[in-house]
Parts: sequence; C-alpha cells; structure tokens
Amino acid sequence: MKEVAGKVAFITGGVSGIGLGIAKAFALAGMKVGTVRLSPAAVGRMAVIAGAAIVGMGGGALGWAADASYSSPPTAREPPLLFEVAGFGALTVGGHFRWADPGDATGTGSTVSLADHGAFALTADLLADAGSQYELFYSREATDLSGRPGIPRTGLTIEYLHLGGTLLLDDEPQIKPYIVGGLGAARFTPGEQGSTDTRFSASLGLGLRWPVTRHFSVRLEGRGFVTLVNPDTAVFCRSDQNGLLCRVRGSGQTFLQGEFLAGAAWAF
Repeated sequence: MKEVAGKVAFITGGVSGIGLGIAKAFALAGMKVGTVRLSPAAVGRMAVIAGAAIVGMGGGALGWAADASYSSPPTAREPPLLFEVAGFGALTVGGHFRWADPGDATGTGSTVSLADHGAFALTADLLADAGSQYELFYSREATDLSGRPGIPRTGLTIEYLHLGGTLLLDDEPQIKPYIVGGLGAARFTPGEQGSTDTRFSASLGLGLRWPVTRHFSVRLEGRGFVTLVNPDTAVFCRSDQNGLLCRVRGSGQTFLQGEFLAGAAWAF
C-alpha cells in the first residue's frame, strides 16, 4: 500500500467494525482518512485505536485522521486524560445476620439487621481505552447492629476495597451510562472491643456520568455487594465476658448490601 501514501480517503462508518479496520490500515499506510460521525468522542476513539491525530470540523460532524504532515484541519485533538479521582456521598442499605440461639435445635436462629446508614466512597481510575477504565474502589459505612430483644445496640463498621473497572455503554448522549464492577474484600469491625473479620466480596452496578467540563464530571451510581460468609462460624466476636457478638453468624452463604452513590470526579 505504499502507493497510497499522501492520498485522501473518506470512509463512512469508520469508527467501528470493518470500517475502523480499513481506516486504521489506511492511516498507518500514510493516507489522510476522513470519517463521518456525530459524536466527537467517537472520533476520538478512532484516534486512540488507529494511533492517528484527530480533529473535529463542522461542530463535530466530520473528523479527520491524518499523519503529522497533513495540516488542512484547523484544530488538533487534545491528548486523552489518563487519570481520574472521585469522591462520593452514599446511602448503604440492607445487610442481615443470623443470631445463633444456643437452645435452637434447628440452627436457624433469629435475624439481626443493619440500619440503613450514610457512607462515603472514593475511587481512583486509570484509562484503559476510550470506553473503559480500571478502577480502585473504597467504601466505608459506620452503622448499627440491632433487631433482637436482649442484644445491645452495637456499632459496626463495614468497609469494601475492590479492584475492577468501568465500561461505557453509550458515548452519544450528554449523560453517559456505564457498567461498574469489582472484586476484593469486605471488612467487618465491631464498635466495641472485638475481632475484625475480612471476607471475599464482589460488586456490580450501573452508573451515569455527566461531563460538565473536560476535566470535571458528576457521577451517579447504584452498586450491589455480595460477600461470602460461613453460616457455621461467627462473623466477628467480642472478647468481653458476655461474648454476645460471637453468636452473630452469616444468614446463608452470602451477605448482601446495596449502595446508592452521588459524587464528583476530576480527570487529569
């Protein structure tokens, strides 16, 4: 394809599928490649994949992939922002344990629940490509364990630390939907003297991102958490003479919670 170097090609649908492959091959061969697309973000995705410079023309309706020597487009594409940090306020809901009664032959016991409570979360993201990010997620909720007569109201802190990512579902609308998920650990820390327990957990959710500026965006998310527990052993245990918290067991094989988050993100 050496004979096509320096020539111009216009490709409709050149930002995905076969059209993208053709555009990439032409750009790498030295051609000036034009593509029609309504979204500047989608044109930018072509640039990342093809390794070529992209600029927008006509309000973003026309994008050009060109080698460094092509100077017709008037504006150079800005480099991608690799990192993003975000802070969230959150409401955490759900979460049940089983209270193991010594005289209960069935082993079912009664239920103790966590109060729905406010929480906070932090994320650190690294750009993977134009539509996805790697993400480190941390969440902390300080709540209370109650629900059974005779059990003193006991503080409990639950923390999640997950490594995962986000995947953009559609880059066309102004408010952009995405999927988020991760794997990691959940830590249970009783408010009074007692043992801290750490278990494997996973999360999955949906989010909306509103890019206010190039660097600043608003994020809304809903996440579900599942933590693996052993129903035959205490989740955590208090070390005083009463030992009441040693009767708190998992309600089944999993501990489930949901979290609704709203926050702001800064990319750089």
